[in-house]
Amino acid sequence: MSRVWLGLASLVSVVLVGTSACSADPAGAPNPNGKDEGAACTEGAECKSLTCNAGKCTAVIAGGNPTDKVKNGGETDVDCGGPAAPKCGDGKTCNTGTDCESAVCTGGKCMAPAPDDKLKNGDESDVDCGGSKAPKCAVDKACTKNEDCSSDACSYAKKCVEYRSCTGHFGGDTCGAGETGEPDAKHENCCTTVTNSDGLKIGKYLITAGRMRAFVERYNGNLQQWAATKPKGWDDAWTSELPASLDEANAALGPEGKKGCSITTDGKGARTYWQPPIGEDKNDFPQDVLDEKALNCFSWHMAQALCAFDGGRIPNNDEIQAMVTNDGEDDYPWQFQDKSTYKPKTADERVVSYYSYHTPNPPADMRKDGTDPLDRTFWIAPPGRRPKGANKIGVQDALGNMLNWVNDDPQYFTWTMSWEEHQKMSSTTKWPVGGGPFGGGANEAQKYGYYAIGARCVFE
Repeated sequence: MSRVWLGLASLVSVVLVGTSACSADPAGAPNPNGKDEGAACTEGAECKSLTCNAGKCTAVIAGGNPTDKVKNGGETDVDCGGPAAPKCGDGKTCNTGTDCESAVCTGGKCMAPAPDDKLKNGDESDVDCGGSKAPKCAVDKACTKNEDCSSDACSYAKKCVEYRSCTGHFGGDTCGAGETGEPDAKHENCCTTVTNSDGLKIGKYLITAGRMRAFVERYNGNLQQWAATKPKGWDDAWTSELPASLDEANAALGPEGKKGCSITTDGKGARTYWQPPIGEDKNDFPQDVLDEKALNCFSWHMAQALCAFDGGRIPNNDEIQAMVTNDGEDDYPWQFQDKSTYKPKTADERVVSYYSYHTPNPPADMRKDGTDPLDRTFWIAPPGRRPKGANKIGVQDALGNMLNWVNDDPQYFTWTMSWEEHQKMSSTTKWPVGGGPFGGGANEAQKYGYYAIGARCVFE
């Protein structure tokens, strides 16, 4: 009998020794009792890694082997989850959101992205917005395309912005004091608005060439296609005046049929909408420089379309005059804070007039007309470069840089003051292009644009 008990004791001893040996195997091996890497095998169960390839045990992968069709190591489901395997799809077992493709683990299961899970997941562009399933994103939220935004406007910086024409950089967020690249420049979105005493939101800045480019490129020049969507404030009777192709858009914004817009040795004009050379006609400044500048050489209908694209309209004559005079209280916009006299033909840091603005760092090969630049866009400023000339509510360039198209009637503008040598008139009369100060029928072609007329937008 004693021999029998001795035998059993020996057997227990052997088992305990075996257990002790097993515990010495590398921690983390999916099958500590299995064969080492490189040992012969016929199936994965024989190996420490639980993986047998080409008759040999493969290496032990920390946390499990995510290709062995076995839930092992730190995996939360078969070949997914945990520290080493890919994230798990919807419906798979998980411990935390980090185990899941959706980043959502609820009740131990990976859940599909939802627009109220307070996470940026699925194809959302920001937390619970954008993409194909979530609501559209608000201004300043991240976006990847226009459709992600409630404003239908995703900027070059991949942020939703309020207005569709200000999605680009140059001419989109380069308005204000100082030049682009200067450390003390104070620039902001060129579609920024201020509100007058009647509650009207007024574009703080004149329309830039870059804003028009954003509009044209959105529709590949076919602005009649845009007009066919029945935008708010747009009159169908105006649609035929818009371009229906990129070539027509370039023509509408080019030199043809517009006074002062041909930039040739004979023309000596100015045009801020850059496009490839047209024969001898060309800009001397690159697109990025011109896109920042106030837009000129465009028709009343193109101005109205750009504003309607953003949800507004061009201001009427009375609204322009109110901006200039601070609702009739002053002769000049800046007089609410500075009563000093304005002297024409003298450089004045309150207004762009009489060629007082000079484009910095002009190209070395800029053509000359005697000592002056042949390309007169040299004297046209980006909006907001004269902050001391703002009116009482902050409208920039209410006077100067450009005369303004007005909403009262098609092809009417108001005579304020321009970069060239147009002075402020005492009368608040609006004028038709081709009439008034311009003369009569001989200037009829000017209705399609003039190098000293621009526009801004207002929103009701």
